[in-house]
Amino acid sequence: MRIEDLPSGPGRTGVDDTACATPSTGSPASEPATVSSPYGQVTGTVRPSSRPAGPAPSTAARSAATLLEERRRGQTTQTTQTISTTAPGAGASPAAATPDRPETHEATGPDTEIAAPVAAPAAGTAEEGRSAPETELSEQPEQPEPPEQIAVAPPERATVSAPTPQAAAEPAPVPAGATTSLAPAAADASGAGGPDAGSRRRRRLWPLFLSAAALLLLGAVGAGGYAYADHYADVAVPGSLVAGVDVSGMSRQEIVSVVQDRADGATVTVSGDASASASLADLGVTVDAGATADAVLARGEGVVDRFRALLGSSDTPVVVSSDPEVAQAYATSLVPEDVVKAVNATVVLNAEGTGFEITPASSGTSLDSSVLEDAADQAASSLSDSSVEVTFESSPPAVSDEEAQAVADTANSWVSQDVTITAADSSGSYTADAATKASWVTVSTEGDTVPSVSLDPEKVSQWVSAQVEEVTVEPVTGVRNVNSQGAVVETSVEAVAGESVTNADAIVQAITEAVSTGTSYTGAFEMTTAEETWEDKVIADGAENLVYQAAPGEKWIDINLANKTVTAYEGATVVRGPVSMVDGDALTPTVTGTYKVYLQRETQTMEGDNADGTRYRTENVPWISYFHEGYALHGAPWRSSFGYSGSHGCINMPVEEAHWFYTWAQIGTTVVSHY
Repeated sequence: MRIEDLPSGPGRTGVDDTACATPSTGSPASEPATVSSPYGQVTGTVRPSSRPAGPAPSTAARSAATLLEERRRGQTTQTTQTISTTAPGAGASPAAATPDRPETHEATGPDTEIAAPVAAPAAGTAEEGRSAPETELSEQPEQPEPPEQIAVAPPERATVSAPTPQAAAEPAPVPAGATTSLAPAAADASGAGGPDAGSRRRRRLWPLFLSAAALLLLGAVGAGGYAYADHYADVAVPGSLVAGVDVSGMSRQEIVSVVQDRADGATVTVSGDASASASLADLGVTVDAGATADAVLARGEGVVDRFRALLGSSDTPVVVSSDPEVAQAYATSLVPEDVVKAVNATVVLNAEGTGFEITPASSGTSLDSSVLEDAADQAASSLSDSSVEVTFESSPPAVSDEEAQAVADTANSWVSQDVTITAADSSGSYTADAATKASWVTVSTEGDTVPSVSLDPEKVSQWVSAQVEEVTVEPVTGVRNVNSQGAVVETSVEAVAGESVTNADAIVQAITEAVSTGTSYTGAFEMTTAEETWEDKVIADGAENLVYQAAPGEKWIDINLANKTVTAYEGATVVRGPVSMVDGDALTPTVTGTYKVYLQRETQTMEGDNADGTRYRTENVPWISYFHEGYALHGAPWRSSFGYSGSHGCINMPVEEAHWFYTWAQIGTTVVSHY
């Protein structure tokens, strides 16, 4: 509905859209306002608008009268409003009936915007100089939040966005001067500034207070929970017990100490036919304090586990291991020496080492070791003392002769099986003898049980490997000396093609399976042959006629024992010598062969044995070059002549010549000693 469509009359004046009072700074408090409508004057709460004041719109916004008209037609918004209507002529002034500026009313209905002209305040009143006011429609008291306030620029055509209108009864005519209340009875007549405003504000603050308190409580609990979880990260959580002992709050080492100390102090008191006090170790029982401590700490391994521990206690079992043979030996020791003890039959290797036989069993007095084991387990589990009463019994041996002999027969049947391996070319064979096969058999005895036998694959493998070495041929790289034209002058090293076994592991497995089932074995090695390899060595021209065919420029030393000389060569060229020397005499001769210098000394004290067994010692021997064990070239300042045999085996040379060879030769230089 447009403002222009409203009827003229006593409550309707023309709309002045040419000017608007310029607002001045005033009090922000809400003020009552009165507008004219076809049904009389409408009053409402006016509060300053957040919209800056400006010129009046060309078309006035919808007035409160428009709201009344739409309510009459059933198109009103679903809001709670309190409006008083005064019939025309009941004291309304022209100023009150004249729309001054559009205002924005607030409503609780969704998207409801109401623009209404409000009469400008009379000159000199408290309204003068205020900002453009807004008419505020009161909200229902049940709403927790105040309605959203929206300042809307004055449109040319005022509209109402509201839920689908519902039909309403046509209101009865209102007599002149009468006042009608259009708000529901439950409406909050006091408005935003009424006496209930403080109560509403207090109701809004309560959730904030509760939230803050909850956050403080959670913070305190969180800090305490973190400290608790951190404290018990490396120690036992509350309610941790071991054999009834409270270890809460203890570290791993502390728990280990407690458990170990109690285990070491635990004893088993034996009474009855025998009296003794045994430790857990005496009865073959071991308490693993470390593993027990780990099990205790595992209860608080996770953060959640540490809090769950607060719900109750837990007694962690002690980690225990036992050795029945130790308990049996202790039980036997309790039988007095003058009492015949029961003896089990056993299986042993015979004196020749080629087969197995038994040691006979005998009946006698015995003591059941199981009762001792039970008492020891109880003491270990409770980490406390325990007691047991024992009784000697006259009983047969646990292992009879017949049972032991059956085991020995099985072992001997294995030893009797033939085991033979042949070479790939049938050039030879390898057969295991009885002693070898008997060494493969292992007899196991545990407590009072019948012995058992097995074949040890590792020992079978050792025998097979020894035969593999017999047939394996290591490859050798051949060396051919060729001259500068490429012709082979000499073959200094013959090439050898290598041969190796490829099925050794399969043979070990086959022998083990066959013998352990009482079956003989015959098999053959499978071989692989490597190709021959050669190395061609280019020698210096003319070296083919020398005792050593050196490469061009290669340094080497020629020791000629026939003419008692030493010569230095580079390739086939003589660079020093021949130099006269003294070699070993007939009783301590100089070695022959091809060697290399491996050690050099400027001076040294040399000592050794004379031919008659006496010792010799020579100090300050100069310029020594060792080429094989204790044999060397060196200076001999004690000699005045050379060219004969008379040393202990070394090559004695004039000092200056020995110095030259020492300087010229290098570690690795070839030395050839020959006749």
